[in-house]
Amino acid sequence: MASFNKVILMGNLTRDPDVRATGVTGMKVARLGVAVNERRRDRNGNMQEFPVFVDVDAWDKLAELCGQYLSKGRSILVEGRLQMDTWEKDGVKHQKLKVRASTIKFLPQGDRLNGGSGMRADLPVAPEADGDEIPF
Repeated sequence: MASFNKVILMGNLTRDPDVRATGVTGMKVARLGVAVNERRRDRNGNMQEFPVFVDVDAWDKLAELCGQYLSKGRSILVEGRLQMDTWEKDGVKHQKLKVRASTIKFLPQGDRLNGGSGMRADLPVAPEADGDEIPF
């Protein structure tokens, strides 16, 4: 049976990235929390925004870039795949569905969000002198 696993999310970081070295290899992983708002009508018929909180993992060079340039409140666009994490703690098995990022686009802040162009974290280039833009 064929399957397809792709996720695209746009939202805001709920916390600063947590970047750590993992295992024996020391490969970096950045743990991100992203809030994605869903607009729908409430029981009274009024339009409301309902947040959905999603955990995202970025690995290797992408993790380093996230730790360097992202912070709480920053708007991002994430492309990746769903991944099930499983672990056991105190004899109890746990599972959590999260997104493993393949690319993260750092979106402009404030009024530029609608018309500006974002910077891609999957295509790093040399930093520019202008401190207003992230060099991607």
